[in-house]
Amino acid sequence: MAEGRMGAARTSSRSPHPPVLIRIADLTIALTSEDPALTLPNEGAITQFLVSDAEPDVRVRAAWGELDELSGEKLFDAGGLWQLYAAKDSRRFHFTSPALGPVPYKMASFDPEFTSGEVRLNRPYFPNGQTVYPLEYPLDELLILQLLAQGRGVEVHACGVVNPTGQGYLFAGQSGAGKTTIARLWQKVEGVTVLSDDRIILRNKDGRLWMYGTPWHGEAGLSCSARAPLAGVYLLRHGSSTELIPQRHAEAVARLVACSFPPFYSSSGLDFMLSLFDQVVNTVPCQELRFVPDERALALVRSS
Repeated sequence: MAEGRMGAARTSSRSPHPPVLIRIADLTIALTSEDPALTLPNEGAITQFLVSDAEPDVRVRAAWGELDELSGEKLFDAGGLWQLYAAKDSRRFHFTSPALGPVPYKMASFDPEFTSGEVRLNRPYFPNGQTVYPLEYPLDELLILQLLAQGRGVEVHACGVVNPTGQGYLFAGQSGAGKTTIARLWQKVEGVTVLSDDRIILRNKDGRLWMYGTPWHGEAGLSCSARAPLAGVYLLRHGSSTELIPQRHAEAVARLVACSFPPFYSSSGLDFMLSLFDQVVNTVPCQELRFVPDERALALVRSS
């Protein structure tokens, strides 16, 4: 099995620049680099998730490097845009582009527990003098997903809304179900916070279910780093009228799974995901919201 030029995951504390701390769903990534060009952008949703002090869950060092094709046991292939490989002492993400050919423009190598790692970017593929975010989507999301799969939480395709009293409502659905539509309706309501119009993280912390905003927003561009206790789940579906439809337990769990990001390569991660969704359905009301896109849908949710 070829190691390539990247080698196993490794980190260094020699960087003269302080780490950039990114905190998403109470999980912290510490990013360091010896090159100041490898850092966060000055704008965009991810900047809302910067913190000044937190104990890192994973430490990542970024550097330029010359990359070649690597081999290994392929655990997952996301349609040619990225692949996850397993080696004896590491897990590797390869990022490729049809426009650039088979050689990755970026590789990320982590220890099997995802506590430390290194990102290497193929220097010829990036213009000189350009600031580059080493964890640029989808890597930042993939890294958080690895941490969540360790019994910490689940990410779902959903809009998350916090009402004026601080209660969180999850509006889950696949593409086209109406997440952005419902987010824009709630955005007009005074005192309401939209955590995201596309991706929400669910976690059980200290015996309570919480939902968290993420930087990976949808068409409405809505994201927020806050969290709220989960009070209800609404499974979205467009309809000719607006109504709430009760869901059987198994049906509700299945629909949440269909809206999630399952770690297919991890049996323990899959078991945890099913367990967490089972807890969600047992703990808070889970109903289908079949709706016409107007304020009547919000009124129905408020009265339920």
